[in-house]
Amino acid sequence: MPTSHLVAQPPSQFTPSRQHLVAADLHLAGLSSAQLPGADLRRANLHEAWLRDSCLHGADLRDADLRDARLEGADLDAADLRGAELDGADFRGSTFSRVTARPAGFDPVAAGARQART
Repeated sequence: MPTSHLVAQPPSQFTPSRQHLVAADLHLAGLSSAQLPGADLRRANLHEAWLRDSCLHGADLRDADLRDARLEGADLDAADLRGAELDGADFRGSTFSRVTARPAGFDPVAAGARQART
């Protein structure tokens, strides 16, 4: 089974470059508490990634593979999840807002998320 070669860094040191994360292979990556606001993660493989308490505010996750990802407590306010694969992803305690774009039929509250305060 392939694993990610991303080396964990303290969240304050991990500042992604938008162009380097498009279609990135982050399968099984440990990104808990990572600061990824506005990150371009289109088509990224985040299958089984650990994103607990991460800031994904305004992140572009279109067509990303988030199957079985751990997103507990993640900030997904204004993120774009259209076309993302979400089967088995854990959204308990994560925050969404009215402007969070999501796949048709996906109900974040039913998945355990909560509405962000605006």
